[in-house]
Amino acid sequence: MRRRNELALLPKSPLLITESADEFDALRDAFEQEIKPRGIIEQMYVHEICAIVWEILRLRRCKVVIINSAFRSALQDLLMQLLKQPGQYSHDVEDEAQALAQAWFTDKEARKQVLETLSRFELDETAIEAEAIRKSSSDLELLDRMLSSLESRRDKALCCVAEYRAGLAHQLRESADRIIDGKDVLQLEHPSSNRPTAA
Repeated sequence: MRRRNELALLPKSPLLITESADEFDALRDAFEQEIKPRGIIEQMYVHEICAIVWEILRLRRCKVVIINSAFRSALQDLLMQLLKQPGQYSHDVEDEAQALAQAWFTDKEARKQVLETLSRFELDETAIEAEAIRKSSSDLELLDRMLSSLESRRDKALCCVAEYRAGLAHQLRESADRIIDGKDVLQLEHPSSNRPTAA
């Protein structure tokens, strides 16, 4: 019951409609097993750390997707450079480059033709990756800045858990010392001292 009340105070899981609540819960369970939060304050820290780590994982996935999404236009641009003969204009080879770039994803013959074209210039498929990364560089740079900020927030949140625990432990030790030393214990008079004296 207490655990349910603590979880009710936490914000909802920060999930996109394409993301899995079960996977987020598994991540939170892993952090809870590692940190073993005691009380709502530590539970809040754990939830915040999970949300940050989840967002880091999301942005890392996005980096790959951004590069993959740029593959077709990267390949088309690369083919336009490689197919163009001296004296030709880019628009002379644009249709062929566009058709090959489109077919590269599904057609084995087109893929073979692209590889042959690349190899004539001592290139391979990594040239497509490089061009896709170059075309996406401004988006990737923005993601890197966001990731850096999130990683810094994650590290601070982890430090906060340690500092909170250290502060609480110090407070409890001081309280225990005061009790042991008798400073916080009410001094009760001996019952015999309260008896009225005989006249």
